[in-house]
Amino acid sequence: MVTIPSSRSNKNIAAPTDLETLAALLAVIETDDGLPAKRRADICSGVRSLCRAMNLQPESTPVDPRVIGDRLSVMTPVVAGMKKGRFQNCKSFMDAALAYADARFHRRRNKAPLAPEYVSLLEKAPDRWVAARLRRLFHFATERGVKPEEIDDALFEAFLEHLECSTLPNFRSVDRTTRKNWNALAAKVPGWPAGPVGVPSYVDHYVLSPDAFPQTLWDDVDAYLASRLSKGPANLDDLLSEEELFGGAEAVESRSSHVRESTAGLIRYRVRQFASAVVLRNIMHPDQLTGLKVLVAPPTVSAGLKFFIQRAGKQRNSQIRGLASDLFMIAKLWVRSSDEELAKLATICNKVRPHHEGLPESARRSLAPFRDPANVRKFLALPDRIIKDAERQKTIDRATANRVATALWIKIAQRAPLRISNLLETDLSKNILRSHSGKDASVALFYLPDQVKNAKALEVPLPQGTVKLLDLYLQKYRKALVDTPSPWLFPAPDGSPKRPNVMSSDIQRLMRDDLGFAINPHSFRHVAAKLYLSIHPGRYVDVQLLLGHRKLETTVKYYCELEAEEAFKHFDAILLKLEEATEPKRGTYEP
Repeated sequence: MVTIPSSRSNKNIAAPTDLETLAALLAVIETDDGLPAKRRADICSGVRSLCRAMNLQPESTPVDPRVIGDRLSVMTPVVAGMKKGRFQNCKSFMDAALAYADARFHRRRNKAPLAPEYVSLLEKAPDRWVAARLRRLFHFATERGVKPEEIDDALFEAFLEHLECSTLPNFRSVDRTTRKNWNALAAKVPGWPAGPVGVPSYVDHYVLSPDAFPQTLWDDVDAYLASRLSKGPANLDDLLSEEELFGGAEAVESRSSHVRESTAGLIRYRVRQFASAVVLRNIMHPDQLTGLKVLVAPPTVSAGLKFFIQRAGKQRNSQIRGLASDLFMIAKLWVRSSDEELAKLATICNKVRPHHEGLPESARRSLAPFRDPANVRKFLALPDRIIKDAERQKTIDRATANRVATALWIKIAQRAPLRISNLLETDLSKNILRSHSGKDASVALFYLPDQVKNAKALEVPLPQGTVKLLDLYLQKYRKALVDTPSPWLFPAPDGSPKRPNVMSSDIQRLMRDDLGFAINPHSFRHVAAKLYLSIHPGRYVDVQLLLGHRKLETTVKYYCELEAEEAFKHFDAILLKLEEATEPKRGTYEP
């Protein structure tokens, strides 16, 4: 509950009023003669417009900047259905309304001049972007009369409280970035007035360091993963060991389930996750976890998984199912647990399996915009529009080149819904096949079995429109992204492949800014299945080939329910025809 102070004019409101909703706040602003009439009208109009864009009802929305800030974190002018200038003005009017309600709510742009010493510090910053990110802190310090040499952790704590009392989206991220930039300049700029400050972490880091556990555990994990990573014998003498020759099928079972290196890394991290949960729930002391046999005992697995179930709000999810499955495979292939223990572990796996076998709720929500044909058309036209904008620019900087690279990724994923790991690990010399040199060449992306999740070679032809964009990117824009020779199609500045989380962030930011909605890279595969099945219902074999599923059952399990919408549309069309049908005219009965 926020208390509204008396009016700034001589004509005070009768008494301070306790307000709880934006509607009540606007009612007070509308009757305040101390503000110019146009200013009052602009504030009220801007707040109501922003509330409509965010689907908030002023009558039930509390006067809480964090409620507004959380909604604004996913809002863009396109999402709001406004021009950029109008959207910025509406945010300023919302800030003004909150500033009116409480003096702690400051506007995004503080027009008070910086103290001369802070102006001098900004000039010392080697990067103008770093300087821009420190300006908010320097305004805050100037208002409170704090000298640069007096900036410390206490001031940053007050700065964080100041950010929390604003509508600024992701205020914790702003605080962390400001602290990091301050520390970076304190370390590299001679004569910087104060030393480094602490950088808080807002992530719940429950996973313990590998050093917290005995080395024997990791030796056992490495040996297990090495057995599953083996690619095959180097010569005939290595085909089978003596134990495998005389041990029958069970002796070679552990070599029958090979995994890729990326999967092996995930298994190793899951073991560390589960071992940390076992310690945090006081099931065992770290020193007791000397090997995998101790970790996969059914009582330990059952108790340890409860930690993750509680973290998930007592819900079952894919992470818990993956942990249980990996522990079961370790018990079966490496520890050689008894049949009784394996049966108990299999029961645990079934109990933690999510109820719903199809697409998860998050994936269904991401597909919602594609129910509108207009959104589908805008989505398909997005890459070409980005390229046209880039081609109109006279110079090519890294930001422009990165937008073109992101547009190329989207273009390829629209026509060839590959997994993000494949696209980011595309080697220019190994994974791109050309029929011949020249503009009219046929181009395909080719991946060997060890590069593909289901261990099947994958060859995807690219349409000519995608090839044209690919060639433009390689000839004109890619060189602006990398500082050193690199073989990768999508390189990072240091020449390594671009990280999946960075590419995912770029894709979603570009889509949200230009389309008003966004999907993550994996959802491109869901979109491909939805769009294809909407035109060709029931053709799951085609979708299986398109997505590279090993089993048809996987395709049907995930995408059968997507056809329900088309079935309902077809059913509704039938009902409309029945409603429009007229009964045949009957003759008049005459006795």
